[in-house]
Amino acid sequence: MSTLFWDCQTGISGDMAVASLLDLGASEEAVRAALAPLAGEGFELRIGRVEKAGLDCCDFDVVLDEEHDGHDHDMTYLYDPEWTPGEGSDGAHAHGDGHPHAHEHHHRSYAQVREVLASLDLAPRARSLAEKAFLLLAQAESKAHGVPVDEVHFHEVGAIDAIVDVVAAAVCLDSLGVEKVIVPRVVDGTGMVRCQHGVIPVPVPAVVNIAADTGLPLSVGSRQGELVTPTGAALAAAAMTSTSLPERFSVKACGMGAGKRDYDPPSILRALLIEEMDSGDDMASGAGPTHSAAPSSDDAPAHGGAPAPGDWIWKLECNIDDSTGEMLGAVLEDLMAAGARDAHFLPVFMKKNRPAYELAIICDDAHREALERIVFAETTTIGIRRQRMERSVMEVSWRDAETSYGTVRVKVCERDGLLRAYPEYESVRAVARTAGADFRTVYLAAATSL
Repeated sequence: MSTLFWDCQTGISGDMAVASLLDLGASEEAVRAALAPLAGEGFELRIGRVEKAGLDCCDFDVVLDEEHDGHDHDMTYLYDPEWTPGEGSDGAHAHGDGHPHAHEHHHRSYAQVREVLASLDLAPRARSLAEKAFLLLAQAESKAHGVPVDEVHFHEVGAIDAIVDVVAAAVCLDSLGVEKVIVPRVVDGTGMVRCQHGVIPVPVPAVVNIAADTGLPLSVGSRQGELVTPTGAALAAAAMTSTSLPERFSVKACGMGAGKRDYDPPSILRALLIEEMDSGDDMASGAGPTHSAAPSSDDAPAHGGAPAPGDWIWKLECNIDDSTGEMLGAVLEDLMAAGARDAHFLPVFMKKNRPAYELAIICDDAHREALERIVFAETTTIGIRRQRMERSVMEVSWRDAETSYGTVRVKVCERDGLLRAYPEYESVRAVARTAGADFRTVYLAAATSL
């Protein structure tokens, strides 16, 4: 498992995200295999190299046929205030050759996007990330257009190229074994940009809403243009586990992903695999101690270590006595995908001796409102109790345990001289399957090897 630093100083888009991860060493074969079931959707994948500002970058290009092309990279259409459709062709767009072409925009509802994702053979971590990214997009579009999440119909972001970008990025992160993703800031441009609905301000509403719902650190630079797309913002927010870089770290690998739009300076997304330099490295060099990297356990604090002032979380609760088991199962999945640190049900008896469930959610401040919206939208509750709570936590780090069956990732928790080790479930399962051993045997081997 690895820590990724996404350097978004010149923005982020879906294709830039995928390109940066492929350049970092993610499996192109895994990406193509995951997307194979979508072969009839009117696109072709082209992966190559381009030069941007004298730098060699990876280029991930989802080439759409004329029927599906949304002209996302047509600078004249996007930014020229004098642009007009071709005469007699409603909805036509001018192409780079100067000739307008009419076509239908392909819309997909949020439910249809979820069906597409469900049809793909994805690893659990990749599936969870892809579903979370599209949930963030749906919530952002819902807020922008004033419609319920289930009634959102995606336009540009719902086209097949966005689905390809999101799935490919999720598969790449899983391929690289990325466990923690640090996004210190995402820099957008300024001005106006044309979309299907008309000319809108930059940062566009969907990007602003994603930042508001997730705590994605958004800043606005002086460059004219849309540097951060909704798909790029959703991927960064869905993958992000921290906004703070370690005080000192070593760089293990660097990937460069090229943007398609013609900006000056050009858009390049850097992805760095990093490793925090621990106290042993510091003592060897004569330097003082550094801070621990951000842990990735569901309920671990962003800073790691012993509790510090301001280490607060929200606990949300509600009682539900008239939702089906299917509804409750679905809402739990959606809550975890939307950023809940933990969520669970407890069986309770309510008034008139009705059997029911108490839903409890642990979350941070950045995700609270979005999670409450999910609960109201997907359950029958009419009220949510919330309480702000301070926590005492253990310091969490990750180590590789060498066993006779293979290498297993282990979560190590420490506090006040106490030490506990917990082999990571997915890692144990993968090693057990490869070695032809049972889960319990591999788990115990890893737990006792440290």
